[in-house]
Amino acid sequence: MRSAIGLLAVALLLAGCAGTARSAPELDVGGGAIDEPLAVVVSGLAPGEQASVWARTTDDRGRLWTSWATFAADRGGRVDIAGQAPITGSYTGTDPTGLLWSMRLPSGEPVSEPRAALSGPELRLTIGVDVGGSTVAQAPLVVPLHAPGVRSTPTAEDGLVGDLHLPPGPGPHPGVILLGGSEGGRPNPELGRFLAGKGFAVLGLAYFGLPGLPPALDRIPVEYGTRAVDWLQARPEVSDGRVGVVGLSRGGEFALVLGAFAPGVGAVASIVGSGAVFPGAVQPGSSWTRAGADLPPLVIASPGSPVGFLASAARGRPGQFVDTQGTTATPDELDRAAIPVERSDAAFVLVSAEQDELWPSQRLLDVAARRLGGRAEHVVQPGAGHFILDVPNLPTSYTTAAALIPGVFWIAGGGTPQANAAATADTVRRVVELFREEL
Repeated sequence: MRSAIGLLAVALLLAGCAGTARSAPELDVGGGAIDEPLAVVVSGLAPGEQASVWARTTDDRGRLWTSWATFAADRGGRVDIAGQAPITGSYTGTDPTGLLWSMRLPSGEPVSEPRAALSGPELRLTIGVDVGGSTVAQAPLVVPLHAPGVRSTPTAEDGLVGDLHLPPGPGPHPGVILLGGSEGGRPNPELGRFLAGKGFAVLGLAYFGLPGLPPALDRIPVEYGTRAVDWLQARPEVSDGRVGVVGLSRGGEFALVLGAFAPGVGAVASIVGSGAVFPGAVQPGSSWTRAGADLPPLVIASPGSPVGFLASAARGRPGQFVDTQGTTATPDELDRAAIPVERSDAAFVLVSAEQDELWPSQRLLDVAARRLGGRAEHVVQPGAGHFILDVPNLPTSYTTAAALIPGVFWIAGGGTPQANAAATADTVRRVVELFREEL
């Protein structure tokens, strides 16, 4: 009898435990376009219980990218990435976009470019949550990289080479020219489509490095850019009025040149550009000409030594070009090579990077800021490096450096992935606001 009572007690205890067993945690995901916050909420956890939220995607080359963040559930047993900072993970601080920009390749995998190979119209993610080392829930999420209905067409008219990115609908839309940097070729088509999705007719203009164009950044005619301005203004999809120009690095320099000499330009965004003309590929010649004559280039009497760059490269570390790219120029040398931006009545936004290790963009854009006086806003992005003009919230894990010669030499871009992500999002927001207000 005593034995039977004992067995009954055990059975009741087990039944009670089974009755109080909790259900599996629930995962709710959502979000809008790539420049909007993710919504990821985990519920059904015990207060204080740790849960790791992760995101995964596969790029155009079949490579897996992943990010993660471990949180402690609040008193209600919830984790909400919009209002909580992770204990540990691929990003720090409260950031509802952190799972996007902090995605990276598996540890040790070689990288030859600073950005993920993502060229489609959307980012397809899997969001999951692990508790106690096991995945307890996961869900798919599609994040558009630009507004639906954006159209892109290669163009090779009137000697111009590039891509025309148009918003949905017949328009007309404000016109914008997008310029790449010293990499040459067609400028970032994903960024062109993103800006088109914001309502602009965007001409991604190549100016060297493609068939029919100069092979190198050397003596590029200003007239090539002004012809692009005229061509874009004449398009039926483009609204009346002047156009905007935005460029990164050497493209930011070209943007200032066009602002100075092209009457059809009404707004200029120079991102980590230069207010002084730099020499072309064949020194001591200029990068730009007008009416066949060189725009006076920067000539530095006592240039910085390349020893630091070469020593870093020899140790397998990214070399810092910043020491040889204008840091040692005197104010007089910079002024003699200054782009005459004061000629223009366009609106200007100048964005430089505090930790730019490719060239001293803050000092170089100060040249333009001084000539424009109070007409220009010069924003210095804190803690950021050179690569800060792109589609917001794409992975910035490798933007602190870029391969100059893959597998041999790397050049330092500077900054941290987190600072570069924040700077990119803020810079693109400023560019969009400039063009919406001025065009």
